[in-house]
Amino acid sequence: MSRVHSPGYPNTSLPKAIGQARSIHAADRRNVIDRDVAAKHIGYSGQSGASDKALASLAHYGLLEKAGKGQTRVTQLAVDIIHPVSETARKQALLEAAYTPTVFAEIRDRFHDGPPSEGALKSWLSRENFLDRAIGPVVSAYMDTQRFLEQEEAFESGGPSVDDSRESFVPDRTPLVEGSIMFGGAKVGDLIQWESQGVLQLPKPLRVRLVSEDCKWVAVEGSQTGIPMNEVIVETPASTDVKFPTFPLLQEDQVASPAKGETEWMRNSLSQETNVRILARGDMGPKEIGKLIRLLEAQKAILEED
Repeated sequence: MSRVHSPGYPNTSLPKAIGQARSIHAADRRNVIDRDVAAKHIGYSGQSGASDKALASLAHYGLLEKAGKGQTRVTQLAVDIIHPVSETARKQALLEAAYTPTVFAEIRDRFHDGPPSEGALKSWLSRENFLDRAIGPVVSAYMDTQRFLEQEEAFESGGPSVDDSRESFVPDRTPLVEGSIMFGGAKVGDLIQWESQGVLQLPKPLRVRLVSEDCKWVAVEGSQTGIPMNEVIVETPASTDVKFPTFPLLQEDQVASPAKGETEWMRNSLSQETNVRILARGDMGPKEIGKLIRLLEAQKAILEED
């Protein structure tokens, strides 16, 4: 499971995420609402980087779902935890939420005899090429979630076991349809748009040329960048009688690894043809980020004069 960067992970534990989902549900039930409204329900002044991380954590646990461009809503899984029909059903829902984050399911599969010690988990995450800045939050969220499951007796013999939960609780992968727009569920040949945090990333809809085997990523014509399936908007489904070729995505071993002492601080797509990757040596705090912004603004001014 070699990686060149850490996958998505919840930045908070399950009990805290449930509390935030409860606040959103108390205010707006399962109605579709704007993301900035959801952010305010959980204590933020509006949509920001911090609130986006918090809402993303709820989505990782399956407690919040995309419901349109820049919109979201509480999931049925969250309701099953907040207002369960029975204690057994609540424990089942807790188990499903706890292992919906991909990295948590991987940890459970690796340490199948029970939760590991923090030291063992940190060591394993490091060997799996998780970034140093990601290891602490992953360990904290996972260990707190495990303690919460034990406190709630979700591992009782009378309820589902951790191993049983893998077969019993599979996250709903059904595409969400709002009007004529479908989120996720893209296939080769579909014309799609890519929305990330409420912003469209493509200048125009592009055709899907590849879907990963786990159906979590797609690639579009003219680009090697992987696009998360859950951020895909299917604008025009492909004709069933047209066959489209597939091409391999950029392989991980084709991406140069950071040099000794460096960490990959950021990787993003700026356009269909342009990607950016920032390698840093040392800490990247507000002061360093501010200086980087000023350097980029100076470079922008030079290019504009040319």
